[in-house]
Amino acid sequence: MFNFIRRYQLPNLKIKLLILYLLNISDISLTIILVNTGLIIEANPLMANIITNSIATFFIKVLLPAVLFVYLYIRLKTATVKMIKLTNYCLIGLLGFYLIINVLHLVWFLMLPFFG
Repeated sequence: MFNFIRRYQLPNLKIKLLILYLLNISDISLTIILVNTGLIIEANPLMANIITNSIATFFIKVLLPAVLFVYLYIRLKTATVKMIKLTNYCLIGLLGFYLIINVLHLVWFLMLPFFG
């Protein structure tokens, strides 16, 4: 596991980008479900208004990240080793952040029966 995290070769970065994308999708999916229960609100003030519009939500949280991740991966193919390493560090941080967010969502799901 630690070898995967430390490695910054393109195949590893591609997997990290894919995992980050999936965590992003699960974040918005779980957020919408939890907000629809009426027991929680969206903590991000920028997303609070966007999640009420399905088209905007799809564009901002599904389509835009996909395009940006593909673009980033293409650019990484010609990047310097220094930039690739920096990208790896950033991806590790983002993966950790989204992992924590998703765990918090799951904790809220486990707590729903106690508030329902």
